[in-house]
Amino acid sequence: MKIEIKMTDALHDQIMRDLARPHPFAAERVGFVMGKLGSLEDGGKLVLLTTYHPIPDDQYLKDRSVGARIGPEAMTWAMQAVYHGRAGHEGIFHIHLHEHRGMTAMSGVDRREIPKLIPGFQSVGKDAAHGIIILSFDHGSGWVWLPSSDKPVLAGTMVVLGTPVRVFDQSPVRPKPVADVPARSIWGKFRDGIANIVSRVWSRISR
Repeated sequence: MKIEIKMTDALHDQIMRDLARPHPFAAERVGFVMGKLGSLEDGGKLVLLTTYHPIPDDQYLKDRSVGARIGPEAMTWAMQAVYHGRAGHEGIFHIHLHEHRGMTAMSGVDRREIPKLIPGFQSVGKDAAHGIIILSFDHGSGWVWLPSSDKPVLAGTMVVLGTPVRVFDQSPVRPKPVADVPARSIWGKFRDGIANIVSRVWSRISR
């Protein structure tokens, strides 16, 4: 299933500014962003991110086993947001920043902790998509749980609509395969090398 995530440049900037702020004791910040589920022309799914909700400082819990842990007040807000978004099939995405450049992936803690939130969101917003988004300084990745699905799908692209449009593609850059090199040039070098060896051997024999 092809999935694409889109957001405006203004929303992306708002999220990045908030997540980059230091917290009094948490190692990182997290937030929630709402997203409406739609369809692409080719049959895939589109998640259009709409609004961002930063987590207030006093709604973090002190827990050294994770970079950031949010308390019940933040989760109550999230569940209420999903409830009020049901009519528009609007789901919720946990979002945070990894402070590096390039493609992002879930850490071991991310994989262990964040997916536990999804079933609760799905129980309230059954017809919406929910998930996890991790941004870097110049890229981003999203894992989307579609309605009635217990497994996430990695979004193929994340698009930031601005000037210029930024596309965060999940396809790694692959080296040019050998098959793309003209076969004649490879065979020609091989043939010339063999010819030189044969010529040398024959000259020694014929002496």
